[in-house]
Amino acid sequence: MKVTLQPSGHVIELLPGERIIDAARRLGFEAPQSCRNGNCHICAANLISGRVLQNGTERRGGELFTCIAEPLEDCEVQWENVLAPDELPLRSLACQLVDIQDLGGDVSQLQLRIPAGKPLRYHAGQYLLLERFDGELSAFSIASAPDEGRILELHILTREQNTLALVEHIRRQGMVRIKAPFGDCCLPRVPDKPVVMIAAGTGLAQMQSLTQFCLQAGFALPLHLYWGVRQPEDLYQPPHWADWQQQPSLYLHQVVSDVPDWGGRQGMLSEAVCEDLANLADYEFFLCGSPAMVYGTLDALLAAGAVEQQIHSDVFAYAPR
Repeated sequence: MKVTLQPSGHVIELLPGERIIDAARRLGFEAPQSCRNGNCHICAANLISGRVLQNGTERRGGELFTCIAEPLEDCEVQWENVLAPDELPLRSLACQLVDIQDLGGDVSQLQLRIPAGKPLRYHAGQYLLLERFDGELSAFSIASAPDEGRILELHILTREQNTLALVEHIRRQGMVRIKAPFGDCCLPRVPDKPVVMIAAGTGLAQMQSLTQFCLQAGFALPLHLYWGVRQPEDLYQPPHWADWQQQPSLYLHQVVSDVPDWGGRQGMLSEAVCEDLANLADYEFFLCGSPAMVYGTLDALLAAGAVEQQIHSDVFAYAPR
């Protein structure tokens, strides 16, 4: 028997005679509850369709209490504030500016402090929406790892006037409002396969969060980080790069695409990955860049034997092909 939850659209499958909230908990959902006997009303939901048995009475609509309601057939319920496994609550916070540093390559590192007593839960690799001075929202990857306390780190390219103005506005105000977390190209837990991270430009911020999370968790399998830019001047100075170079299981690759006489590695990121690694089906891939870059890399990886279900990018959600 199945219960469809709205507004999330998640579907949970119940065992015979099982109550809705018990099934949700068994399947790893986080749901509001307290008394478990229908008295506190915290777990209340609205029955949209189907039939349930509650306190010996059959119901076909209206309010129900998920801690005592047993579905008699497939149902649909409106149940707010329910989180699926690995899903985190969305928060709106006013953060204090701690510091702005120039990382080179026209990239600014912003460090924001989350308010005391209001922890932000996020997975490595997720992003936030930052409120601009005109009220619009801009997306930036969270470069810090979840276990790094109250500090959120961002890498912002300031070559365009609007992003330069945004950074200067934050500098003057000393505060900024954010919404987070967003994105499913992330690591809720340590992966069970070697990882390949492929980033263009400031997409490195997302990969920094993934890398730090894996290193802090003692991840023992190989980590490959491919970072691509158009010209050498775009290679800014990420804060952990020197430490990463000392990690025996972390392999760093910098690739420049548009300067043929550069002394380092040249070409496309996908070409570098396919040259270096055999058996791409053995790896989990994380991609960050423009939609054109991500889909071009995706096609090249699939053609070389990678498994589509093991390739992740936020581009797939916000710019589906």
